[in-house]
Amino acid sequence: MVSNERTPDARGEFLAGCRDMAPVLIGTVPFGFVAGVAAVGAGMTPLEGIALSLFAFSGIAQLVVAQLVAAQSPVVLTLAAALIVSLRFLMYSAALSPHVAHLPARWRVPLAYLMTDQGFAMGVHIYSQPGDRRLRHWHVLGSGVMLWVVWQSSVVAGAVLGAQVPAAWSLDFVVTLSFLVLLAPALRTRADLAAAVVAGAVVLLAAGLPYKLSLVVASLAGIAAGVAAEWMHKR
Repeated sequence: MVSNERTPDARGEFLAGCRDMAPVLIGTVPFGFVAGVAAVGAGMTPLEGIALSLFAFSGIAQLVVAQLVAAQSPVVLTLAAALIVSLRFLMYSAALSPHVAHLPARWRVPLAYLMTDQGFAMGVHIYSQPGDRRLRHWHVLGSGVMLWVVWQSSVVAGAVLGAQVPAAWSLDFVVTLSFLVLLAPALRTRADLAAAVVAGAVVLLAAGLPYKLSLVVASLAGIAAGVAAEWMHKR
């Protein structure tokens, strides 16, 4: 539960952000570990897997890249797939921009890099609270840094220790559970539901496509379904 108490100073806001993000980390640790294991399992070196995590800082993008690397997909296709599954960050940025647009670039750039699904949910919540908002970007920074540190540490552990994990543990299922936890509360409108249903159906129907193209096709189909549903609802 995010604290409703507003702290009057930057340090207090930062620490409040770290504290409020703590409950989310229960699912972050195994998810990050799996991402590190997946990178090494796809043929990357531990250093390459860690570098991918530092560059992308997106669990789903890292897993998509790992799957496509394992399938020896062309580089262009791999980059395109990572871009498609990351398009949601455009919507996240648009939603939060009214609250941080006044900040200088030295603030907006790191906040953009630290943006995640969890960070977006935290930011929306904290900016919706009444009171003085002038220092709330410190809260967003604190929650983002907290998540980043734990995520990267988990990825490093997975990349280094991944070869020691028995295949019978089926850690990939942790990823599915993590996204179900994020997905369920997000399905609030007809457009959300249409996108989820269509993407889920298409990824199953297109499972036999080479180079893991089913992920790309399903993502595009889901986006199109969501846009179409929203357009029809407005009409």
